[in-house]
Amino acid sequence: MWKVVVVDDEPKIRRGFRRWIEEYGHPFKFLGSASNSKKTLELTDKKSPHLYFLDIRIAECNGLELAKLIKSKNPKAIFVMVTGYDYFEYAHEAIKLQVFDYLLKPVPKTDFFKTLEHVDKELRREFPELEINTNTNENNNYSLLVQKITEHIQDNYYKPELSLEKIAQTFNSNKSYLSSLMKEELGYSFKEYLTRVRIQKAKELLKEDMPGVKMYEIALKIGYQSQHYFSRIFKKYEGMSPLDYRTKHIR
Repeated sequence: MWKVVVVDDEPKIRRGFRRWIEEYGHPFKFLGSASNSKKTLELTDKKSPHLYFLDIRIAECNGLELAKLIKSKNPKAIFVMVTGYDYFEYAHEAIKLQVFDYLLKPVPKTDFFKTLEHVDKELRREFPELEINTNTNENNNYSLLVQKITEHIQDNYYKPELSLEKIAQTFNSNKSYLSSLMKEELGYSFKEYLTRVRIQKAKELLKEDMPGVKMYEIALKIGYQSQHYFSRIFKKYEGMSPLDYRTKHIR
């Protein structure tokens, strides 16, 4: 099992990530959480976690500095930095530390699960001596090209500039052919598939108890630069406004 620690000074984040890790299950095991460097280093010394979800700005220290300390004790550990501060200097420092991934709050659950999937593959390369069995849920009903396109959309849905033209360039293919292929295999055009992915991500975020997150932040997070346009599209697909959806589903 891959041992996981969550380090964040927000209790809701710690509880939410724990719930997701336990829901994802094998091969990940939630080991514990911490809100400060002292407890994080204690967990490191006692348990040698494989994976840390580490807030880049915890109350009494810089998460990147803490990552350096952890790395000195646990050199094979993987770090996923989580932050609400989308500043280049943090990302730049994270890159220098060879941080595995960088997640910007609020984080949709499916993105969190996708990160766990990528981490699992990396840990298998890092620890080849550990035999960990897992079930794959890859969908083999689609052609390889459509699988790659849908994965690309899932990984890049938050980019406002994502378009059929860019997809065609990325996969060195004709956009009319790709459009027809997606419609034939998925039942949706590129635009509709992308919209459905974005709306699903928005629903995940709206269901989380994050009162400080504004509606325009959710719109930006899923690739829409206009809150008004996001609200209009959301209502078209869900029959209610994003605010009404949040009120109805918040726990």
